[in-house]
Amino acid sequence: MTLLTQVDNNGAVTPCPQCNQENPQNAQFCVQCGSMLSVPQPNPNKRARYCTQCGHTLLTLSTSVLDTRPKKRRVRTLLLWLLLVAGVAWAGVMLNWYFSSRDNALNMKFVIIPSGCFQMGSGATPQESPVHEVCLERFYLSKHEVTQAQWKAVMGTNPSSWNSCGEQCPVNSVSWNSVQDFINRLNEMGSNKYRLPTEAEWEYACRGGEQQSYCGGDDLDQLAWHSGNSKPNIHPVGRKAPNGYGLYDMSGNVWEWVFDRYDEKFYANSPKNNPQGPTQTDQQHKRIFRGGSVKSSQDYMRPTLRNANDPRARFGDLGFRLVRVP
Repeated sequence: MTLLTQVDNNGAVTPCPQCNQENPQNAQFCVQCGSMLSVPQPNPNKRARYCTQCGHTLLTLSTSVLDTRPKKRRVRTLLLWLLLVAGVAWAGVMLNWYFSSRDNALNMKFVIIPSGCFQMGSGATPQESPVHEVCLERFYLSKHEVTQAQWKAVMGTNPSSWNSCGEQCPVNSVSWNSVQDFINRLNEMGSNKYRLPTEAEWEYACRGGEQQSYCGGDDLDQLAWHSGNSKPNIHPVGRKAPNGYGLYDMSGNVWEWVFDRYDEKFYANSPKNNPQGPTQTDQQHKRIFRGGSVKSSQDYMRPTLRNANDPRARFGDLGFRLVRVP
């Protein structure tokens, strides 16, 4: 900040006794050497300002102090502040993502699935028809299928028929009802809450924001363990390529239970926003599972294919993944 002086800007000049530089008659300082000049009090009705360092006449102002830093410096300072604010905001977002994307109790990792709308279903079979628009709010879906180690940590036992695969293989041979027992116990272990994804959430997440043949692309061998490459055995989670949202094994490895009851005609009456499936009270009504398994052919890997069975049913190629409730 540089002190400026008020002058009677009448155009008259007077020489500086030190350097002989001509100055306005009522200037208090020499514009060349900065020496103080013997002048009368400035006219208070005049507001022209002269910089005591460079002598430039400045814009009319109502104060006696003005920031005369060069324009480039002010712009640079503003940019630095903007970068600082952006950096703090970015750091906050990343910290939120890190802590919101994992469960510390079981080391489950979750992916934020953004809100959006999509065309659900297909015309391939009556069960997948009609194609209809569905809009969903943002949710958190587990990056991998629930593993045998995670199931055992909560339930104390491993029900998997393929238990020689290893603890990082998906838990299997679990019924829809037993999955609910697992979720209830898990919810009692900490502050986070969990549930199965709805059928609409599962299909939306499977597509990964794209219209593709399978959950993540058109090359099934890169994405999934299926009857053509599994031999057929289940495999540790995350060994194939992820889909567009960073989810693994949405196609293949094990089928995945979802929340909804099954109704072949539900699509014709499905609500547009956050559908939860048909509202039935019969607890023995079939529940849906999705995604295909190591025993499935290519056609069963389609994102729109629906399968269902009794909620008490257990199969060696049937598991699940979780939604974490914010």
